[in-house]
Amino acid sequence: MAQKTEARKSIKSLVDRFDRNIEQYKKTNYDEANTRVDFIDPFFEALGWDVANKQGYAEQYREVVREAKVITVGKLKAPDYSFRIGGIRKFFVEAKKPSIDLKRDVTPAFQLRRYAYTAKLPLSILTDFDEFSVYDTRIKPSQKDSASVSRIFYCNYKDYSKEFDFIFDTFSKEAILTGSFDRYVETTKNKRGTSEVDKEFLKLIDEWRENLAKNIAIRNLQLSLYELNFAVQKIIDRIIFLRIAEDRQIEDYGKLQILTNGANVYGRLMQIFYHSDRRYNSGLFDFKKDCITPNLTVDDKVLKQIIKSVYYPDSPYEFSVLDVEILGNIYEQFLGKTVRLTPAHQVKVEEKPEVKKAGGVYYTPKYIVDYIVQNTVRELIKKKTPKQIEKIKILDPACGSGSFLLGAYQCLLNYHLSWYSEEGHLKKALKQGRIIQIGKDSYQLSIKEKQRILTNNIFGVDIDSQAVEVSKLSLLLKLLEGETEESTGRLFKYSQIKLLPDLSNNIKCGNSLIGTDYFEGRITGTIDEDELRKINPFDWQKEFPEVFAQGGFDAVIGNPPYVRPHHIEKNWKGYFWKRYDVFKAKSDVYACFIQRGIELLKEKGLFSFIVSATWLSLESFGNLRNYILSKCCIKKLSKPIKKVFQNATVETIIFVFEKDSKEKKRKKNKIQIIDRMDDKFQSYGQIYQSDFYSTYLNVFDLSIGRKGIKLSPNILKKTMPLRDCVTFFYGLKTADDKKFLSFNASTLHHKQLLRRSDFSRYFIDYKGEYVWYVPDKMRRNKSTARPGESDRFENPKIIILDIAKRLVATYDDENYYIKDALILHQKENRLSLKYILSLINSVLMNYLYTKTFLTLSVAKNAFLQLPIRTIDFSNPNEKKMHDNLVAMIDKILKLQKKYHNARLEQDKKLYKTQLDLLDHQIDSLVYKLYGLTEEEIKIVEGYSN
Repeated sequence: MAQKTEARKSIKSLVDRFDRNIEQYKKTNYDEANTRVDFIDPFFEALGWDVANKQGYAEQYREVVREAKVITVGKLKAPDYSFRIGGIRKFFVEAKKPSIDLKRDVTPAFQLRRYAYTAKLPLSILTDFDEFSVYDTRIKPSQKDSASVSRIFYCNYKDYSKEFDFIFDTFSKEAILTGSFDRYVETTKNKRGTSEVDKEFLKLIDEWRENLAKNIAIRNLQLSLYELNFAVQKIIDRIIFLRIAEDRQIEDYGKLQILTNGANVYGRLMQIFYHSDRRYNSGLFDFKKDCITPNLTVDDKVLKQIIKSVYYPDSPYEFSVLDVEILGNIYEQFLGKTVRLTPAHQVKVEEKPEVKKAGGVYYTPKYIVDYIVQNTVRELIKKKTPKQIEKIKILDPACGSGSFLLGAYQCLLNYHLSWYSEEGHLKKALKQGRIIQIGKDSYQLSIKEKQRILTNNIFGVDIDSQAVEVSKLSLLLKLLEGETEESTGRLFKYSQIKLLPDLSNNIKCGNSLIGTDYFEGRITGTIDEDELRKINPFDWQKEFPEVFAQGGFDAVIGNPPYVRPHHIEKNWKGYFWKRYDVFKAKSDVYACFIQRGIELLKEKGLFSFIVSATWLSLESFGNLRNYILSKCCIKKLSKPIKKVFQNATVETIIFVFEKDSKEKKRKKNKIQIIDRMDDKFQSYGQIYQSDFYSTYLNVFDLSIGRKGIKLSPNILKKTMPLRDCVTFFYGLKTADDKKFLSFNASTLHHKQLLRRSDFSRYFIDYKGEYVWYVPDKMRRNKSTARPGESDRFENPKIIILDIAKRLVATYDDENYYIKDALILHQKENRLSLKYILSLINSVLMNYLYTKTFLTLSVAKNAFLQLPIRTIDFSNPNEKKMHDNLVAMIDKILKLQKKYHNARLEQDKKLYKTQLDLLDHQIDSLVYKLYGLTEEEIKIVEGYSN
């Protein structure tokens, strides 16, 4: 509050000074530089921002970056200020001199919007102090827009006092830290015309791909499908790289744009590519390996359209501020499609089969990447010298467009810069060329040092060759961040090192899960080329010999594919079942990636993935849980996170493991449980790893207390799964309720029907409804969604809600037909259905169900795995307990009818008392049957209450 009061006073003082000398400030000779120093800098300092970096933060963490770039001919300069928290940009401010009419002048508005839109910033400010405009920069800018388009706030300096609360509560440093800025952004979201840069740029390069592919296919009939995809991808990657290099002033601006004048565009473009090969020495321009693109024929018209679309004024993008992470997001979506050739050599662009099965491409948000990197890479390098860090190897085994590798690389760059900038290391680092000075007390890593870190520490593998190329491109662009023509020129002048390293030894194409043993027993000549290309087997030891010479990777990070078995090809599935201990029945491919990740780690290595949360509790992941417990100390587990991926409903979890061969250490290990609050993570509590060794089916229950799991050894004695005691059926579903359901029984085929709402615990409330139900053998057409014989209904049965937070069941021997519920029949054993019903409705069984099986959408599997106490009928005591429970169920069923039919409140109260007593007696007998102690009974009942 005090800060806000002081800010109000300071801004009022600025307003008074401006007002006294306004005529002087409005003259054209009062320039922008003076405006910034006299008014705009102090304005934002009043809002709490360290504009001059008086706190002396390292360059990558300073709060306000002030641009000093000159205007290039035909190119707009960067915004004057970038306001950041922790190195993350929040908004731009573009400054002008007061003589400019910001309310009406189109150019300054377009300039600001173009930069902020490309940087994917939601809001940014245009000001000359005299005027103050806020723009919604999620709206795609056009040169034809008036200055008012996307402007959501405007005032002049005289209104600062009236509008102070809005300005402070939205754009002060305090507003950013307390979330006020983000909340305001949310209130202005989804306004008409908003379309974020990644979606729009994706449309653009999708269009490039289609046009290029069609043209190249027509003009180059000798190309195979794989060669066509390769050529299209390479041309797009090279154009994007060079265009970004231009805007970052590493290349002369307009180098590509010149090609739009004149003919033979592709020939001249190839000359630029050849020059780039000599300049950059990167795999991106490696024409020893690329024998395809130099020999292509491409029409001028297609290339001219592509090149024009990335230059002002046609382009709304400013590539100097396009984050590599945003580009990675764009490319991740782009790689979800591929070019297909028809028999007539016509081009079709369509989703890749694996993407279609997965329901789309899901890019990992940056805050997830940052969290995983902080808990692995950052932990590994903490307090280490650059020399010690040299040996650390970081892997993403399903790297895609490289988002996790970018995060890891950025973490390493930040750490090294901080280390070298320290007083004790600075002189030596400057002398060795590890860093260069770019301003007073301001330094950046030399490009030579950035190359060294990248090639020493960062490794990735992906089955998709296009993804591998994009991952390399992303890392190279990250390496060039902050570089200019001056800094790169210095490299060429004083060193034999080329600008970019070759990453072919770091980022490799192959199937992380399938090795060459897949083809064991098969003669090489009989292996189909397409099959080999599709499987793309990968030999880890052969591909990374230096890594495995030192025991493996130090960190494995990423977001592997989630693929259920029914979406996996039969041969692959057979291999996974044979090769991976963790892949069983209905588990998921991500389970194989987890086993592979642990195998690739060296002892004490760190491992973190974000994966579906299903492995915590489902029966089909039991082997995976056992494998993890036998190999790793679990450092952290996040509580299941919803809505991480756009347009995906999957609940995810982030784990952090440390590979550890010592069993004693694993069992004593404490697991930190992490909770997510918006985009932040915080500790929620701790669980001993040993707790998971004795849970039912080794379920990873994140909410258990130390006492809760003591139940498990007892409840498993003399039990068998419910599935072995009963026969399971689904209730019916009609194709058309209006057609098949009614309250009139006009034929013999109309049967009394119960819906889920018609029964509750131990009680059936029949409402008089019927279903027209014709059994399979009599039906000419399918009238129900789940056809079957009527004996599943016309038998004594237990009815249970199919998905519920609590088990709710009753008994039926009146042949009701059941809709949308589960049905249990007695198997050929002596366990009475009423005995089983007493267990299902007991407090103990509800405790086990809700504590053990967390994913309620698969309640059937959870439910049928519940432990049912077997009965030795030759033992009089056990037989008596069985029979007593059956007798109690008979009583409770009758009492429930009396209770619901009672018309007097006094009678209802009487029956309710009797029902409660019977329930208590049943629970007590169940506790005795399962052998629970008094302490365990307190735990169960305490949880139930």
